[in-house]
Amino acid sequence: MKSERIQAWSRALIFFGIVMLAIAMSSIFSHVAGMFLFGGSPGIIPGAPIPTDAASWWNLHMQSFISQAIGFGGAVFIARAMWNGAVPAGMQMLPGTLSPASIGLILLMVFAYGPLMAVSYELNVLAIPEGSVVESMFKPMEDMLEKVTAFLVRGSGIKKVVILISVALVPAVFEELAFRGALQPLLIRATGKAWVGILLASIIFSAIHFQFYGFLPRMLLGLLFGWLAYRSSSIIPGMVAHFLNNAGAAVTFWVTGSMADDVFPLEMWTVLLSLVLTAGAIVGYDRVLKNSRPAETAY
Repeated sequence: MKSERIQAWSRALIFFGIVMLAIAMSSIFSHVAGMFLFGGSPGIIPGAPIPTDAASWWNLHMQSFISQAIGFGGAVFIARAMWNGAVPAGMQMLPGTLSPASIGLILLMVFAYGPLMAVSYELNVLAIPEGSVVESMFKPMEDMLEKVTAFLVRGSGIKKVVILISVALVPAVFEELAFRGALQPLLIRATGKAWVGILLASIIFSAIHFQFYGFLPRMLLGLLFGWLAYRSSSIIPGMVAHFLNNAGAAVTFWVTGSMADDVFPLEMWTVLLSLVLTAGAIVGYDRVLKNSRPAETAY
């Protein structure tokens, strides 16, 4: 048992290293592809104007796809080859995983989670003192990424399909493969406790996005995706939830003109309702799985 945990720790650390290397390689490859296909690569740096031309829009979406596919998908591919198919885990579709009731409950979880994430964002902002050195380090990057994201989700007609694929479907597939399919199972085995493994994977998932004003909300999302993967023994429900969350943010932008606007006002009653509905959806999903499967399955 001890040797298995040591092996799991070593593989988790190796996989994290592979991810970081793959992200670096994907950045180089995406810039080269941008130079070849578009004659240049948009210069995105803090404090500089964000490009608004059509070529830059397509270029950035292409670079995002390459970063996801090589950075996360490539890391999983390498780890799978190294460890004889041991990762990613949870590729199966077991009974109840995505039944109509399950999909409805996952949709409710994501929708009801909004106010809780908004509260966590406010706490996150309070944790970074105004005028501090930490703020001076993180705020310019945060502002830049917020403007880039707003530029990427702006579009009409066929561009909206591209946006949903680029900012919702692609991250849902590749990030869940990496974090819930590979890293989380390794961390669960390494620590010997499911909740610790899910928490650690969620922290790393949030930190690797390098958007620290949204660290807590993204970590909460990671916890939800991680629980779905662990409870269902499949990463597919987490992919669905991930897609719905990102797609919801894009749709919110199309409707309101801002991804920061809350669908409901952030008040005590909305937070309590969010907590009750989210908990109810989680309990309901758990019962659907219990009623669909004669025995527990391993993750």
